[in-house]
Amino acid sequence: MRQIFIAFAILAFAAVCAAQANSDVSGTVTFPDESPAPGATVRLSGVATSRTYTSVSDANGNFRFDGVPTGRYVLSAESRDGSASAARLIEIGPGSVLDEPLALERIPSVREVVDVSIAANTVQPISEVSKTIDVIGPKELDSRNDVSVVDTLKTVPGFRVQQLGGFGSVANIKTRGLQEQATSVLIEGMRFRDPAAITGDASPFLADITGLGIDRIEVLRGSGSSVYGTNAIGGVIDLRTAEPRDGFHGNFATEAGGLGYKRVSGGLNGATGKFSAGGNFSRTVVSDGIDGEDDVENDGFLGRADYRPFSGTSFGAKLFLNTARFRLNTNPDTLGDIGTGIIDARPGVNFIPDANDPDSAQENDLLGFQARLEHVLSQSLVARASYQILDTERVSDNGPLGPGFQPFGGEESSTFEGRIDTLNARIDWSPGLFQTFSAGYEFESEDYGNSGFGPFAGSAFSARSGQSSNTFFVQHLAGFFESRLQLAGGFRAQFFSVGDIRFSVQNAPYEGISIDDPPTAYTFDGAAAWHFGSTGTKLRAHVGNGYRVPSLYERLGTFYSSFSQDFTALGDPTLKPERSIAFDAGIDQDLAGERVRISATYFYTKMTDIIGFGTPVPDIGSTPRPFGGYRNEEGGIARGVELSARAQPFRSTYLFASYTYTNSDQLMPEVAGSGVISTLGIPESQFTFVGVQEVAKNLTFSLDLNITSSYLAPIFSTMDFSSVIYRFDGNRRGDVSAVYRVPVFNERASLRLSGTIQNLFGQDYFENGFRTEGRIARAGAGIEF
Repeated sequence: MRQIFIAFAILAFAAVCAAQANSDVSGTVTFPDESPAPGATVRLSGVATSRTYTSVSDANGNFRFDGVPTGRYVLSAESRDGSASAARLIEIGPGSVLDEPLALERIPSVREVVDVSIAANTVQPISEVSKTIDVIGPKELDSRNDVSVVDTLKTVPGFRVQQLGGFGSVANIKTRGLQEQATSVLIEGMRFRDPAAITGDASPFLADITGLGIDRIEVLRGSGSSVYGTNAIGGVIDLRTAEPRDGFHGNFATEAGGLGYKRVSGGLNGATGKFSAGGNFSRTVVSDGIDGEDDVENDGFLGRADYRPFSGTSFGAKLFLNTARFRLNTNPDTLGDIGTGIIDARPGVNFIPDANDPDSAQENDLLGFQARLEHVLSQSLVARASYQILDTERVSDNGPLGPGFQPFGGEESSTFEGRIDTLNARIDWSPGLFQTFSAGYEFESEDYGNSGFGPFAGSAFSARSGQSSNTFFVQHLAGFFESRLQLAGGFRAQFFSVGDIRFSVQNAPYEGISIDDPPTAYTFDGAAAWHFGSTGTKLRAHVGNGYRVPSLYERLGTFYSSFSQDFTALGDPTLKPERSIAFDAGIDQDLAGERVRISATYFYTKMTDIIGFGTPVPDIGSTPRPFGGYRNEEGGIARGVELSARAQPFRSTYLFASYTYTNSDQLMPEVAGSGVISTLGIPESQFTFVGVQEVAKNLTFSLDLNITSSYLAPIFSTMDFSSVIYRFDGNRRGDVSAVYRVPVFNERASLRLSGTIQNLFGQDYFENGFRTEGRIARAGAGIEF
């Protein structure tokens, strides 16, 4: 904790003492015919800071920003009717006057978001990004009317999104043929994961994340570990929240639908002078669910506050809270004499889908806090520091009722809790308009705990452990030949230290073992892109290695038996990180006056080292592992092609379609003895589609589709305690939504009416043997001001 206070004290002192050059910036916005563009929204987004300035052009197209810190910015503008926009990178010095007008272009809504930060953790114009990215902006989020983030992400190329049931059920995201732990999730650019999860990723909480306060979702496909650290092997997802706007604004909405679905949400935000703040809340309830008893309650809150005591200094804080309570079903099981080999799944014939378990439930609690400090030291130098707390807890309770194996003699409970403290401090130096060097340090400490009780006297137990790491990183972004050539590179070194494990019983596992610090993780990546302005063609390539830190459960995990009242070791304190090397190359082509953009990407990822579970495994010192355990293994290879097209044939029509082919194999079968090396859960082909149509000024329809080929998945048999591989049919899911806004109170507010039909085609399909929702509808109404 001392490092955290020292870093913030140093930056706070610099913020007060350092001389800061400010500038008044003025310029003009024009249409393509060089006529003035009045009423255009103009934004300045800091490249090295999170500060955004907003202005509106006057009747002559002129705009002005007062007291802007010198440095590099993305200058963007959008016409009053939203039909034209533009963006470019600029350098602001003292008394800047932009001689060249910012000329708007009649471009499609694929440019709804003109700058991103996901590629390098630094704001960049989309046109200058050299990696494979996707952005789901606020207009698409609004028109699709999704409840949860996992529903929204199903249309991203290369993403395989599974939810094992209805709303609130466990969800996971597999990127480019890799396992779910190879995808990193961020909130506002900072890692979000559960240290108490088996693989230390975000999967246990993905299903709990609704669209509460989310303004856009940025996605990086490909290696991102040199920028974002652990888990960023196959891709990175960044959930960005809306910045409070000048004045006072708010919204309130309610929605109801099938399966006992009910939701209420709202929020307030505002900004004045140096201070801005906002908050959002939601409560979502499903009282029936798929089997009539799949109760779900989800309560969330997101708040933020920003203070800028000086023009070049900003302090910010965010708080997010979420509690989800839901009923659990039994796992699918095999049925009858199923034979050998790969079995074509037939519910009720050769497998039993998940069934209602009347006394099994779980509660997930999440608390997150972020604090940020940014200070512009000079026109070319910016200092940033951030601190994040993530506190997670998952409590599972189960009783003797229900089918299959159940606790004998009473109720049992298990609690997994974790905490991660992360401090990050960095310096960004921009010696020129198209050159940025970054260097920084990150300290992370995580704690893991598992406790519970069984049905017998004296069966209460607890186990706790921890680990920490120190990380140093550097990064370079460069542009040449009038920004036609874009280069990006980064390097990261993370040093680990594992703490002791503490048990509630005597003669516990790992006693007397000297635990050495695990191997250091070194990662790098490099990307290049060349833009042919005359033809609207961009060629890009990206190569990098990735890693995943072994979770504390994989290092020091145990199984507690309430019968024998002792712990059995499963972990290995000496585990090395998972490692990968990845490459992708692609082309983006603009056509029809930038109304159409087609993209093609080839990707290849080799998992050189993975963490698997096997048996038999060697003892850890004098500690045996009789039931198997975690170990380092050779990984596999995933390769494939991602094809996509975005088009706006008319001003009111937006279309997006993608096809992904994935060939993912393991060197060792995931189910021992099966002989199947194909990566389980990954379909070979996937097609996605998003269509948005504005029928009138205030009425929008949207349709999104997700269609996959068949895939393989294991089901554990309680008859012979082994796993059997089944082939499941792919899904054919389509959702359609309509949103209508009615201006009220002299257009100072608007009434928002919405309706959605999920699983439009009513397909009855299974995810790994779990039932999914049929065709359901929901409708809602709200007020925005």
